[in-house]
Amino acid sequence: MARVRRRIARREMKEDRFILWLFEAGEYVKSNLQALLIVVAVVVIALTSGYLWSGQRADTIMEAGRLIAPGQTAMQSNRYEDAIPIFERVIAEYGGTAGAMEATIQSAKAYFYTNKITEAREMYARYIDEYGGDDELYTLSARAGIAACDEQSGKFSDAATAYLALAEENSESFLAPKFLLDAGRCFQAAEQVDKARALYDRIITSYETTRYARDAKVALTTL
Repeated sequence: MARVRRRIARREMKEDRFILWLFEAGEYVKSNLQALLIVVAVVVIALTSGYLWSGQRADTIMEAGRLIAPGQTAMQSNRYEDAIPIFERVIAEYGGTAGAMEATIQSAKAYFYTNKITEAREMYARYIDEYGGDDELYTLSARAGIAACDEQSGKFSDAATAYLALAEENSESFLAPKFLLDAGRCFQAAEQVDKARALYDRIITSYETTRYARDAKVALTTL
């Protein structure tokens, strides 16, 4: 099945935030409209990304969105074990669709939250292999997820290098100081104290108005 790569648009990000706000607005929305909104969100992704124009039928996209909805509901309720088989089914039955793309990144998160770090890393890597470049935000999340898995596995040098690369590549993003702090923490855990100190100092100097600067100051006292 053909697949068209996409770049996330600002308009779509606003739509995603609006949908997220609806999910969090109250019990009525969560209990009555959640599944519908998830289906709509998947269709919006498909429409704006060109998935429909790649030969995928609208009913296939709708069905993938319908199947993924209970998994998203489970994630919202912190029922990660319940979410995993749902996402796995969407991935298996609707590979290459916008729904499968969403299910892949969400299953990685669910595995991570259930402390299944090996499986989480595999799914993050699978997302990058199969969909990397389709969605910049999700690709960034997947790369950060791999770094987090390495950190959880005690591969602190690898994690630090990955976090630092994310910070350098996204230096204008609000996430840059977070990635620098993550890198500093991992360098510190790897007993590379000079590198950790340099990153903490950099955060304090370059991002002095952020909460990460405060965290960096605290981290310096632990070196």
